[in-house]
Amino acid sequence: MISLLATPLLACMALVGIHGYFGGIVLRRGIIFIDLALAQWAALGVLVGHWMGVHSPLALFAMGFLGTLLASLILIGLETCHQLDHGQEASIGVMYVLAMTIAMVIISSTGIEGHHLRDMLSGHLLFVSSMEVFSAVVLYLFIGGIAWRAHHQLICPTSKRWNLLFYALFGLVVTSSVKMVGILLVFSLLVLPALTAMLIIPSFKAQCLLGWAIGMVGAVLGLFMAMGLDVPLSLCIILAIMAVFFLTAGGKYFQKSTKRRGL
Repeated sequence: MISLLATPLLACMALVGIHGYFGGIVLRRGIIFIDLALAQWAALGVLVGHWMGVHSPLALFAMGFLGTLLASLILIGLETCHQLDHGQEASIGVMYVLAMTIAMVIISSTGIEGHHLRDMLSGHLLFVSSMEVFSAVVLYLFIGGIAWRAHHQLICPTSKRWNLLFYALFGLVVTSSVKMVGILLVFSLLVLPALTAMLIIPSFKAQCLLGWAIGMVGAVLGLFMAMGLDVPLSLCIILAIMAVFFLTAGGKYFQKSTKRRGL
């Protein structure tokens, strides 16, 4: 059983690394649900590929990435809405609902097997192949190199060009990770470790390091949970990371309450 979980653990290490970095950027830019939206558009692109009879993994990946690019261009076109209070988050929510609705229409009207919907949500982490993990690592190293050189522009884009670069890089990450672990775990790995780290320390670099540690602890705990429960591995990891987050938030609340009471 341990040997069976080795490849999923390596996949989690790669996912935690890249999502921990982008999670910090997403939280600083205040676009928390961009991951859900782009992940859903990536899944929609793959679903359309299945509907069209595409079987090549590379072609399906390209269609998923094209889905994220289309969503990115629409979001950039909706920048006038961002001047409204919470307009940017509202636009992202609209894009998520639109992609999910189209996906449900395709599934219900074409007779595509329902497992595609399940795969969109929870992926197939337990059965991920070593080749998938190797390809993801190579892709994430490439994306990480670009992100490192353009770090400041990704956090505070000064033009639509930099904004599009952020969306494109993030779209590549999401397209790759959604295929392996599903939308729910992708969102959890993006937001929860980074948010937990922000509760503890202010520095972005330190938050990334702590977020990576939190993500890996959650992944290992989730793997052990999956060994004893008949529950998809990705869902166990989500529950483990959420447990770490709520314990940290509870600890901070208790600490502040104690200080207010002068204890």
